[in-house]
Amino acid sequence: MGTMMMIRSKLESKLVGARKSLPKGAKAVLSALQQAPEMLSARDLSFRMKLSHQAHDDKGKSPGLTTIYRSLELLTRHGLVQAVSFGDQEKRYEVVEPGHHNHHLVCKSCGNNIKLKECLLERLEETILQEYGFSVSEHLLELFGTCQTCQLAKNINNTDRR
Repeated sequence: MGTMMMIRSKLESKLVGARKSLPKGAKAVLSALQQAPEMLSARDLSFRMKLSHQAHDDKGKSPGLTTIYRSLELLTRHGLVQAVSFGDQEKRYEVVEPGHHNHHLVCKSCGNNIKLKECLLERLEETILQEYGFSVSEHLLELFGTCQTCQLAKNINNTDRR
């Protein structure tokens, strides 16, 4: 079973357990987000979905922006999509395995981001619980700086000026 099928299956079983069904718009948004090569804002996702419908000459309409926002909220609440803030006005969204999350390194020069391979905060949460008796239920972590490519470009430009 493919990753998309597993994610959709887990979400649908979660919703069926709550006597709900996954709306058609949310299925379309989840599928489109799964196929995206990078994180997308709701507006970018809407644009890609419209292009995809046109390219496939689909008879049905692609979901409107309001449906996309509502679907992203639903999918985020159920832990299948993660909203990521890169310090600007719009959140970006990515598909995650249920119960998991990602952290990113974000370059302030070029805007590229690198997904960290693991969560670096688990040990910190344990320390916080032991030292302060505070149980962390969730956390967000995005680190901002300059990527290696931009650093090299800056160093080359500084060397050329001499």
